[in-house]
Amino acid sequence: MRKINDKIILGLVVGLLANIPKTIVCQTLYFKGIIKRKCSDLAASIFIPTNKIFTKKGNAFGMLCDSVTASFDGIAYIYFLTNTGKVNKRNALIKGFISGIFIFGLFRSIVAVVGTGKAYPKDILTNTVMGINSSVWGVTAGLLTLLLGNKDLFEPKPSLQGKHLK
Repeated sequence: MRKINDKIILGLVVGLLANIPKTIVCQTLYFKGIIKRKCSDLAASIFIPTNKIFTKKGNAFGMLCDSVTASFDGIAYIYFLTNTGKVNKRNALIKGFISGIFIFGLFRSIVAVVGTGKAYPKDILTNTVMGINSSVWGVTAGLLTLLLGNKDLFEPKPSLQGKHLK
């Protein structure tokens, strides 16, 4: 299998693919009545009011927003992973777990401040489950990074420190 050699492309692909299991878990928990909002509702609430989020178009827009956000989160994860030490399976999974939770917290706080619809959930269980679900995204992103990324992306770059440029 051909590996991806570019960090940005790898991040976009990894973020989007890692969003699939996160979305499946989120949708399943929502339709079983365990959580009160879907992840796509949270993403859409930045741009559209609550009454439009729950329409067919609003739901599709939310899925698109969630996927785009996940793709850009993937880029941030790749740079975090590759610029913070050695990359191996253990580190990729731990850093993915941490990234998923951090990104959810950051995104959740952005929605609370600038969201137009304020569709974000206020109950503790939904927020806790969404945070844990974001760690599913992170761990999946870690695994996909190792599977899809060229190992050269994970090698430390030689430093120019101490070398004289001619």
